[in-house]
Amino acid sequence: MKNTLKMSLAATSIMAAMTASAGISIVDTEEGHFSVGGNVELNFNFQDRESHVNGDSELNQDGRVLIEFAGEKYTSNDHYVGVKAQPLFTTTGDVVLDDAYFVFGKKESWAIKAGRFEAYDMFPVGLDVFLDYSGDTANDLYTDKYAYLYQSKEARGRGSDGQIMYYQQFGDLYVEIGAMLGDRSNLFNGLYHGKTIDSSKDSFLVRPVIAYQMGDFKVAASVETNLVSDAIVANGVAISDRTGYGLTGNWTSGDWSVNANVAYMDAVDENNLTTGVNALWNNLGLGYIHAINEYENKEFSSWAEGDVTVSTWYASYAFRDVLEVQDFSILLGTYYTTVDNKLDQQSDATAFAEEDDFGARVRLFYEF
Repeated sequence: MKNTLKMSLAATSIMAAMTASAGISIVDTEEGHFSVGGNVELNFNFQDRESHVNGDSELNQDGRVLIEFAGEKYTSNDHYVGVKAQPLFTTTGDVVLDDAYFVFGKKESWAIKAGRFEAYDMFPVGLDVFLDYSGDTANDLYTDKYAYLYQSKEARGRGSDGQIMYYQQFGDLYVEIGAMLGDRSNLFNGLYHGKTIDSSKDSFLVRPVIAYQMGDFKVAASVETNLVSDAIVANGVAISDRTGYGLTGNWTSGDWSVNANVAYMDAVDENNLTTGVNALWNNLGLGYIHAINEYENKEFSSWAEGDVTVSTWYASYAFRDVLEVQDFSILLGTYYTTVDNKLDQQSDATAFAEEDDFGARVRLFYEF
């Protein structure tokens, strides 16, 4: 009866708090913590993309509402267990899931996390209100006939199957070792260098990360690879045999925050190098990303040989606490991106088209 009464009072407190204000609703006790929060994001987009199927300009609106449920239970010696779930409701009517995980460990020390989440960001792009790339390239999905902007994210998380991660803080030193399990064939979207994927089986990707804080500076390094080298096969070649490396540095002081990133992927018949730098000063963000794809004809003959580069500039500005409403922001974002085809030969004349794309966005954002 007492437990039922406590739960009823907690639920009543949460609903009352959510009705009265836009603040995060929290219930705290000596043994645990529970909160309900989230945010709303609505975008008005304009894009002029030469890569568009009809070459037309695009004007649309999209967005989503994210609800976060988070809870922890802890002991007097700082051990704890926690859970988080983030259902996400899109303006198209779909319901998807952002994060959903279980975690246990010791506060300010070690922890093990399992479920669906994102690990350490090895290619932070700063205030990226709107960031896209020419030719419909992607930073986490390989699409044949287009350059690939590798950003050390293939094993970062939020895959179709499970993942698990151990992480620990040793003063200024942070260490994590993450793994993704299960099917990863969707990475290649069905094709690789013009060849259809023949077979696939469950993958086992590992991604160790080490980061060190030195005053205003932080530096981090990572490696990610698939331990099941033949997990994905195309035309008899194990295309899942790929290893990526990442290095990122950050300097934060006062109103300034600057990131510099390098990511390199050693893959079958191609190497992908991506560099980026971005800066945030007060509410103004600027960034530049450059990618070089080097193609070879070794395992797959007569596909492509030479280089393809992608250059992308982007900028953002945030108006905070609009109308004096706390946590309500209006953000402006724009990008301009180009492709430079330097291939000596290619089998598909429609691939790697030299296209310039431009986009602009107004985002309404409210966090509760």
